[in-house]
Amino acid sequence: MQSRENLNSWQQLTKHAQLMKNQQMKDLFAKDSQRFSKFSIKLPSILLDYSKNAITEETITLLTDLAKECEVEKWREKMFSGERINKTEDRAVLHTALRDHSKRPLWVDGKNISEDIEKTLEQVKKFSEDIRQGLWRGYSGKRITDIVNIGVGGSNLGPQMVTEALKRFSDNCVNVHYVSNVDGTQIAEVLRPLNPEKVLFIVPSKTFTTTETMLNAKTAIKWLTASSFDHSVIEKHFIAITANKENAMKYGISAANVFDMWDWVGGRFSLWSTIGLPIAINLGFDNFKALLDGAYEIDCHFCNTPIEKNIPVILALLSLWNYTF
Repeated sequence: MQSRENLNSWQQLTKHAQLMKNQQMKDLFAKDSQRFSKFSIKLPSILLDYSKNAITEETITLLTDLAKECEVEKWREKMFSGERINKTEDRAVLHTALRDHSKRPLWVDGKNISEDIEKTLEQVKKFSEDIRQGLWRGYSGKRITDIVNIGVGGSNLGPQMVTEALKRFSDNCVNVHYVSNVDGTQIAEVLRPLNPEKVLFIVPSKTFTTTETMLNAKTAIKWLTASSFDHSVIEKHFIAITANKENAMKYGISAANVFDMWDWVGGRFSLWSTIGLPIAINLGFDNFKALLDGAYEIDCHFCNTPIEKNIPVILALLSLWNYTF
């Protein structure tokens, strides 16, 4: 495929943007009483109103022409079928499989990953319910009251965003805290009011070598063992989410306390995976499952809806329009 800047639709958008620069939003609405109905998409559980962007019908036509010239539909099919569209790392991009409840087989490198996903989701369900019901106890037999998630990038930002956005669905039976800053001040402030006997640490790292995460994990281990005077208590207070089980075990984390993470899940899209464990603990597994189901609903819409009325595509194109043109 040729460079995007050389595509006819790109060049037409560049010219069109110059004509739109002096348009006022109030004038666009004054000229067209049907503007909202033209620039909105309604699904059973979501309404996208994009009428307050500096656009006209011509803008949307040119943007959707660009999407077609860039073969968005073709790449969409490649992604959902498990092709290695992540060319940088030569990997599939299948975070969508994590929320696909159709149970259809999906093969990556000769393995049906749907079976692994279902098995891991059951693991998340059992563990989150054990924590919430007080069945998982700390080294002194006390109930876990606080979760500290030690991550960086997508291993932190995704779960933290959802925890904050959906906090009204939490019953607060377990408090969830997030640590990502390599500066020791953050973890010190998070740990200061907590009781080591009642804290569970979740350490998500695909390789279990991420510098910031490992430094904070070592701080947490030191804090915990200073209270218990026993290194073996790590088994009751640390969970790892990683593709490198051996590295996690070197830190004293039991193999039984390691949740799988797959290389076909990109960090920024990982909250749907085991990285979402703190979400399931905070909101309850039923709400976590509802989150997955909502994402699956949008995935189906994304796969089966023409570009012109496709919410994720329209949002992506508007982002391109606003930031680039």
